[in-house]
Amino acid sequence: MQSSQPQDNRGWEEKFYSIKDDLIEHAKDYSRYESGFYWNDAQHSGLLFVSSRMVGKYQLRLIPDDNIESWIEHCGLNASETAECLERYDHAIYVHHAEAFSITKDGLDFSSGSYTKTPHGECYSREFVAWFNDFPVDLLKEGKEDLKIVKWCDG
Repeated sequence: MQSSQPQDNRGWEEKFYSIKDDLIEHAKDYSRYESGFYWNDAQHSGLLFVSSRMVGKYQLRLIPDDNIESWIEHCGLNASETAECLERYDHAIYVHHAEAFSITKDGLDFSSGSYTKTPHGECYSREFVAWFNDFPVDLLKEGKEDLKIVKWCDG
């Protein structure tokens, strides 16, 4: 049986890049890695709260000026949820999304929706989002005592 989807000829399967897939350039509309261009989704974002234990377990990078209290106050939680978050979580992870992937930068038509397949998983999948935001996907499997997914892909 033949698929009605157009064949994906972008060729990333054959392209050689490091396992880490290093960032080459970060611009307003895209992030260019060794594997290609990841087109930023400015309309959607996410927010995770994590405990200090997760920072150590997964060696998460911290932003020194980050203030978990500020994140908690501004994410629309009720009073009991706010108190619970202040007690359990010490750090926030702001989640960026990419809406498309391409090998080249120019001449692309994203309206077909066929550009969401990446070397790191489908755009918006847990695997891809974890890679794109530089944290291990296993973090997302942690229990509520160490992780709260406040928003995943809100716009």
